[in-house]
Amino acid sequence: MNERTKNFLREKFKEYYLEYPIQLPPDFEHREWGFILFDALPKIVMRRHTSFHSRPEALEYLRSMAPAHAFSSVAYYEHPGAGTMADKNWLGADLIFDLDADHLPDAPGSYPAMLARVKSETMRLLDFLTDDFGFSEETMDIVFSGGRGYHVHVRDPMVRTLESAERREIVDYVSGAGLAIKPTSIASSISEIPKETRHGWSRKINRWIVGYLQALKDPETAVNKLQELDGIGAMKAKKLVDGGLLDSVSDANIGRIRNGEIKFLAGVPKSLWNRLILKAMQEVRASVDEPVTGDIKRLIRLPTSLHGGSSLRVVPLTLATIERFDPLTDAVVFSDREIAVTADKPAACDLRGSHFEIAEGVNTVPECVGVHLMCRGAVEYVKVL
Repeated sequence: MNERTKNFLREKFKEYYLEYPIQLPPDFEHREWGFILFDALPKIVMRRHTSFHSRPEALEYLRSMAPAHAFSSVAYYEHPGAGTMADKNWLGADLIFDLDADHLPDAPGSYPAMLARVKSETMRLLDFLTDDFGFSEETMDIVFSGGRGYHVHVRDPMVRTLESAERREIVDYVSGAGLAIKPTSIASSISEIPKETRHGWSRKINRWIVGYLQALKDPETAVNKLQELDGIGAMKAKKLVDGGLLDSVSDANIGRIRNGEIKFLAGVPKSLWNRLILKAMQEVRASVDEPVTGDIKRLIRLPTSLHGGSSLRVVPLTLATIERFDPLTDAVVFSDREIAVTADKPAACDLRGSHFEIAEGVNTVPECVGVHLMCRGAVEYVKVL
């Protein structure tokens, strides 16, 4: 990123911080702040051990410095601006979850697909937090990170003093670590499945299995759907369907399945139930970054700030708005006026429902696309048209 591009981005970020409402975290006066400025890029040099005593002071810093990245601590300190961690005097910390494409198994390759996958993982986590742990929406902040995932801040006073080990236990629970069934036990004998009337993982597994089996209505589509399970190919799937599987999981028997009673369902081999349980675990669990949750002194990206690696807004969400949230449209803040950029090699991106292809050399693009690609290091600024 050359100096001309850095100066342009700094001015665009400054415009944003002057024009858009900025949300400061609760008790921001007791948090440590950290910033990465455009001057240092592409090196990542964190300016931390900063604190603010008032909202005007914090806003003035953002508007004058226009940082590429802005963070505040998950922790609360008596002296957040102290130069060493020991001198800050830790008072507690929010419970933080980071869901990022980097930590997903078999993450899809395209940026839009990755964002969709991470959003699905986030919805699973939110189900655990509200259903299993009983956290209310009023004590949670859901945030699009501006990059490749989502953050969930739990600010319930009950979690504030949890130690790192206790926070990691919560991660183990939502990720399904330590649950009994493994791929190696797939063919073991089984006489029942988790009941819907139980709580936690049992209910989630039962509901997933019921939903899966209820989708097996048509023999032809059932053969294809059964092949989603590990160890079941086309021949085995057809054999199951021909052997009466669909009759065994008819609406009349769904009640038995909800109650965990499967020994009466002759058309379903015991090994299939284990495969269903294993698949349910994979589909229900949430993939979160364990080190982030366990770190009680971590800095986390500031909601409503801009992400210097994408130019996207770090968007606060709710349980209702996350369902319809489209980050590649709703987190874009810059205009559609045309600017000229230059690229050393072809690049591409998707924003506001359109796909943009950038050729080598000088290109004319909407400002939002140009800023996005500059932040990614794919193009350099030339001029406003």
